[in-house]
Amino acid sequence: MVEKRLKVTAILTGIFVAISLGAMFYRTVTKSVIIAEAENASFYKELGGKEYLLDVKEPVSDKGKGTLLIPLEGGVSSDKITLEEKHGQHKFELYIDGKSADFYSKNAVITDLECVQQGSFTPLNESGLVRLTFQLDGLYENETSLGDKEIVVSFKKPDDLYEKVVVIDPVDEIGQKMIPYLRNCFPVSEGIKLYFTTLDEERLSAEELKALIEDSRADYFIQLGTEETVESDSGIRTFYNDRFFIRGFGNVQLADKLEMGVVTQTGDNALGLAAADEKNAELLTSTIPSAFVTIGNINNRVDHDKLEKDSYIEKCSKGVADGIKAAFAETKPGSTDEENDTFPAIISGN
Repeated sequence: MVEKRLKVTAILTGIFVAISLGAMFYRTVTKSVIIAEAENASFYKELGGKEYLLDVKEPVSDKGKGTLLIPLEGGVSSDKITLEEKHGQHKFELYIDGKSADFYSKNAVITDLECVQQGSFTPLNESGLVRLTFQLDGLYENETSLGDKEIVVSFKKPDDLYEKVVVIDPVDEIGQKMIPYLRNCFPVSEGIKLYFTTLDEERLSAEELKALIEDSRADYFIQLGTEETVESDSGIRTFYNDRFFIRGFGNVQLADKLEMGVVTQTGDNALGLAAADEKNAELLTSTIPSAFVTIGNINNRVDHDKLEKDSYIEKCSKGVADGIKAAFAETKPGSTDEENDTFPAIISGN
């Protein structure tokens, strides 16, 4: 009997030790947690507050060199931190749901990075929600992780990081709703990088948009949104730049791939390709393959009802993704080889 009890005790002790070691191991490996980019941080936009400059200090040891170290209150986990990149405005923002509204008035950030021009913080409520904003001197990619009571951020120029780059411009609320679905369509392994001009209603200026396209070395520029036209029109129409001719794979070819991708995914009517008018200055001044995909007419009852369904937005996003992948698969952007010339499968629906 005693021997049996000893065996049971030994087994229970072993289980306890295993669980304890597992917990310790879990805490160790999760000490540095990658902070993912928010799908959309617009739920913070309505919260206002006064902006204050952050105290920025140089590192006094190797810790902090070549990175941006942001102090963090104890007990703030990764799910309390939201990251938002404003590539077009060269801003890097963090929303931190902390405990003290004045924490960053008493604690400095540490960095020796020349690309970080200025830092500021804005308390958004009295319970500790704060926005940190860092103004950068250009376009950068970041890697952000959660360490021991600190956030560690490193920045890299995107020059040699990506071979395939697309700038996406959501022109309205529907276009913005497509953002998270589009992100899910492009895993890192596929090597296609998307830069979004905005995650909310804030639009880039013409100069900012031009700089984003040039700095990112974008292959394609694609606008997403809806159309407001005669009530009888229902379906997908894609606009292109008919002012700037690109030999090989150009504006019409890109518009055709996108139109076919969305129509195939949704089963909607293909209203065809159409030349952009004077109202769309962004499209008409672009010098890379560009197109504006409209996924419905808000004046049409059928389209209006579809646009209220997330499932439809997701299908349209997958269609756009299919079009982008088909475009990259057909020819290298910018190629001038005559053998890469293509003819659009869809003629203007007008």
